[in-house]
Amino acid sequence: MTIAERLIARLREAGLDLREGSRLVRVYPSRAMRNEGAWSWSAFGPGGRELQIGSQYPMAELLAAEKLDTMQVMSGAVGSDTEVFPAKTCQRCQGTAVAACRICRRPHCRPCFTDHHHEGYAAPTEQTW
Repeated sequence: MTIAERLIARLREAGLDLREGSRLVRVYPSRAMRNEGAWSWSAFGPGGRELQIGSQYPMAELLAAEKLDTMQVMSGAVGSDTEVFPAKTCQRCQGTAVAACRICRRPHCRPCFTDHHHEGYAAPTEQTW
């Protein structure tokens, strides 16, 4: 089985509607485009219709992830797309992380992230509110 076929099987297990004959196509964005959120691959249905499912993470990285998560993202006036990403665990409470610190790169959930600060980076080390 190819990486794309194994990822399709895993995405089906995660609950995404990928019918028999669906395929994943690599997009090959530049590194700068990928850093801005450009997708590395996109899903197409059996008839070649784009399914509005994809990810900025490479297929191999998603296969290696312990757990996958999805998020609806707006794609302009036409509706929303489903982005697939590796689910990360919050460093403090072990919940599902939604953000990573720009300084230490550790993932955090929203409540833990609001209390996460670094000395010397113009961020208070104690709550000021």
